[in-house]
Amino acid sequence: MEKFVKILIITMILGFIGYFAYNRISDWHKKELVTATSQERDKFEEKIWELEEEIRKLEEELALKKETLIPEEKLTEVFGEEATLISPGLEDIVCEDLDRQIIAFFSYLDQRDYIILQNLEHGTYDLFKQVVKRLSENLPIVTGETTDIIRLTHNMAHFYRILGKKRIKLIKKMLNNENDIIESIMPAFYWFYTSDKCCEEDLKGCPTPRFLYEYAGFFLNTVAGRNYLLRRDSKIRILTTFYCVLILDTANQKMLNPYGIDIRPYINLSMNDISSQKNLIHQKQYLTKLQSLKEKYKM
Repeated sequence: MEKFVKILIITMILGFIGYFAYNRISDWHKKELVTATSQERDKFEEKIWELEEEIRKLEEELALKKETLIPEEKLTEVFGEEATLISPGLEDIVCEDLDRQIIAFFSYLDQRDYIILQNLEHGTYDLFKQVVKRLSENLPIVTGETTDIIRLTHNMAHFYRILGKKRIKLIKKMLNNENDIIESIMPAFYWFYTSDKCCEEDLKGCPTPRFLYEYAGFFLNTVAGRNYLLRRDSKIRILTTFYCVLILDTANQKMLNPYGIDIRPYINLSMNDISSQKNLIHQKQYLTKLQSLKEKYKM
């Protein structure tokens, strides 16, 4: 009887040990399976992410090709097949080319349906001269706009107050409808504006260096100016910032920076924006110019 009890106790102990060992092994096996499954899932998800990233890059490349092809077709329509387009990296300014390109641009606008519907008496070039004249006679606040809520409010509504609702709506339509050729026409206007006496003013409506400086300072250095650019299309905002930086650099060269605006943060801002923008035709030229400015200002 005693022997039987001992055997029973030993059997029960071995049973408990076996049960405990089985559970431990089972738990370990489950953990191994979970770990292995998790690792496989992570690898699978990583592969999916890599494929999605490749697809995204391909889509961006296709979009970029599409965006750069469309302007070429439209540029031919605007400026003609043999037109010499002005680039941001221009060194020798030929006034005749500037005049020809700007006149062609306004002639093209006058033929657009949304412009024809406006019944402009003297066309878009006359409208452009009106805008330059009004803005020249009513410069924005470049410094101290936040010292008074009224000054800030006036600055925020600067273009609306000076140009009026009708002109503002038409300018917005132009920017929206001609977005794909804006980059190609902006260098011509920039070089025309900044050349000596606006190429002897073959085209009227030439703004003064002070006009350019004041509005460059407005867009770069004021709450109202930055807020205005943030409401525009990213390409318009980035290109406007870039050319404002160039205008401010020219003002520094001529010792015409009465507000003492520091150009350096805006060089970095423009470089970062242009580097991240994928659909700029002259991206390399912009970055090359900005890099030269960084070296010039010992940044």
